[in-house]
Amino acid sequence: MSDMESRATVTVPSYPKDKVIESYGLLGGTIGGLFLWLTMIVPNALLGNNSLVGPEVFNITNIYFITIFNMICLIGLIGFLLILSMFFGFILGSIPSLLTGYILANTKTYRSYKGFLISLVTGSLIGFTFLSLLDLLDLPFIIRVLTGGVSAVVTGLIALPKHK
Repeated sequence: MSDMESRATVTVPSYPKDKVIESYGLLGGTIGGLFLWLTMIVPNALLGNNSLVGPEVFNITNIYFITIFNMICLIGLIGFLLILSMFFGFILGSIPSLLTGYILANTKTYRSYKGFLISLVTGSLIGFTFLSLLDLLDLPFIIRVLTGGVSAVVTGLIALPKHK
């Protein structure tokens, strides 16, 4: 064996725990709020089941009588509720998303199918637990589970490092 081979060392980059935890803390709750907006608020506003938007705004029976003003109000309301959902998602979802990021960083989860499965299960369990304990919103079981899971997977696409 030559001297060159015996002195060669392999350096393995360290896992970026801080980046993963910070990214989950900053993005996880906001993405969860966005998911709740897509699954709960948008269908209610478009179908007229929400008390904030009257059924006359977007009803198939008087589709010909919709004015430009009503459409602008509907789009403005949906946009306002998007911002409001993301803001409250950030405020209320910071704790469970930080906890999810901490668990994924300590298990050194990478961006792979296995990593996304781990983040889905972890985010689903923590999100369901937190939404059940909080109980501010009367949400169906599947929405409680999927909010944390979808948020963890989408944030994992951004925050988890690739395995080298």
